[in-house]
Amino acid sequence: MEKSDLNFLERINELVAINNERFKTYSRAMEKTQSPAFRSLCEQNKERTVYFNMQLIQCLVSYDQMPVNMETGLGKTYRFGILRRKKFLLQFRRVNRSACQWYDKVALMAYTRLLEDIQHLPGEISRIIRHQLMLLETDQKYSSIAL
Repeated sequence: MEKSDLNFLERINELVAINNERFKTYSRAMEKTQSPAFRSLCEQNKERTVYFNMQLIQCLVSYDQMPVNMETGLGKTYRFGILRRKKFLLQFRRVNRSACQWYDKVALMAYTRLLEDIQHLPGEISRIIRHQLMLLETDQKYSSIAL
């Protein structure tokens, strides 16, 4: 396997890890909120995140790779310092709408950087990443309007 393959596979693992964190954050926020509109948004985003990860994991498996252990692999590959910020974020924001929006922004940034940094993604993977990015952008735009 070439070095460029390993690089984009690491980046796919990052997206899986980010989506796992988003799922956890939306789950906690959904449990704590009293707002039916926000609860509905959390449920929708949780389902979307699971769908995203299913697609990303299928990409990894097609290259004979397994997702990294999220407890250890996220710290090795994640470029945005999420582990250092996570405790600060959850301590001061208490897993609310702001925390969910923060993770959405992190996801948008990760998807965008993947497409910018790796010019020669395989066709199907590129299509999946672009589609997921488009859905994230649309969700972020309409969720801010709705809430």
